[in-house]
Amino acid sequence: MADSPLPLYHKVYLLLKQRLQAGGFAPLAALPGENALAAEYGVSRLTIRRSLEALEAEGLIERRQGRGTFAAGQAVLSAPQQSTDIDTLLTHLARMGMQTQVTLLALETLAAPPQVAAQLELPAAAQVQRAVRVRSHQGLPFSYLTTYVPQAIARRITRDDLVGKPLLAIFRDLGVQVARAEQSISAVLAEPQAAAALDVPVGSALLSLHRLVRDADDHPVEWLHALYRPDRYEYRMDMQAHDTPGQPAWLPAGTASP
Repeated sequence: MADSPLPLYHKVYLLLKQRLQAGGFAPLAALPGENALAAEYGVSRLTIRRSLEALEAEGLIERRQGRGTFAAGQAVLSAPQQSTDIDTLLTHLARMGMQTQVTLLALETLAAPPQVAAQLELPAAAQVQRAVRVRSHQGLPFSYLTTYVPQAIARRITRDDLVGKPLLAIFRDLGVQVARAEQSISAVLAEPQAAAALDVPVGSALLSLHRLVRDADDHPVEWLHALYRPDRYEYRMDMQAHDTPGQPAWLPAGTASP
């Protein structure tokens, strides 16, 4: 197997989990034996055994003494997100808030770092609230969220609010009318602090999302940097074919042709 910052057993665990979730092993069907899997993935039987132990701990497989290893029922990623507009995003976050748990790691008021001040269109060193949270599903962490909010809004946001509700729901309760967001998605390697919070090795690949949220007056109200474990989270978007000048193109569903 190719070089990776992940321990070998963890890399095999991720590959097997991906295979399970993609339907590569039918629900409730027997998996190949440890020797067969070791040969298939080019690793030792001990590595396969540790990988299967990790899958069993997540409830993705069942190991039956004397009978073998069996796939659990259809596996589903912890928190798929599907959104193309603010209303859909609010609905998704409200549902996520009921199905997941939040740990607030940090909450402070500080002078905005230059990049944050620029994104929030604030004067240099303006005061902002910085919150760092980890969101988990069934006790397993899947997202590491760092948010910055202008102090004019943040002074009304409490620690209990941040633990109990998604930030967009807090805005709604405060009367802040969220209108649109600008978002980008890429991949990064896990730094030590995020790696520890998400329970992955340092240097693991993470999904990285930046989102700038604006109110009805087009003023920035939130700058978010979210890191996600790709084995526990996926981002979905409905696309629709449009006839555009020159050639057909795929655009997010609900988007008018240019």
